[in-house]
Amino acid sequence: MDTENFEISNYNHSRNNLQAWDDLIRFQLNIAERWLKRGNETDDIFAKFFFYFTGFNALYFLWKKIDGLDQANEGKHIKNLLKKFEEAKAQEILNNVRTSVNYFCQRRPIQRMDKRNSGRQHTGEESEGRRWRNKLQNNNNLSASERLVAMGQILYLVRSNLVHGSKTESGDDLEIIQMCIEPMRIFLKESILWTRQ
Repeated sequence: MDTENFEISNYNHSRNNLQAWDDLIRFQLNIAERWLKRGNETDDIFAKFFFYFTGFNALYFLWKKIDGLDQANEGKHIKNLLKKFEEAKAQEILNNVRTSVNYFCQRRPIQRMDKRNSGRQHTGEESEGRRWRNKLQNNNNLSASERLVAMGQILYLVRSNLVHGSKTESGDDLEIIQMCIEPMRIFLKESILWTRQ
């Protein structure tokens, strides 16, 4: 997934333009809110992560449709949604998940396990994870909005590894998922609020 070689236009949607999407907006918001509620109610952190990400997915899918983005690149769809937050809101979100941001800035990059080798280490490819970690760390030269997108892309790498069977329920994998819970919850909650507005 090469999410660096595209630009997201700043879409301004009038009420009239969005009325054409009213049914889909209501439907996707309902899905997102139900997954948020389920995530809030479970104690299993892996289920919680899946529930929050599924709700978030419902909303980045919605905005992909409204904004007419291509079908293939989920990283692009995540960026499209997260870039809708104004700079002050992006900074507020990063502040609210500071513990997780610090964790992902300090740990080794998340690997893409779909590109893992078959050796004993079963290590994946980490250049993409390194790129997103470097952006997340770069709070002097990058906007909060760009750093928020980097956090979203890291969460997506974790989600992809988990869904495609490259994470366990213990050790480093457990710690990673624990550090993803609060960012996923807040990304979902804030995306619901933004979409409702």
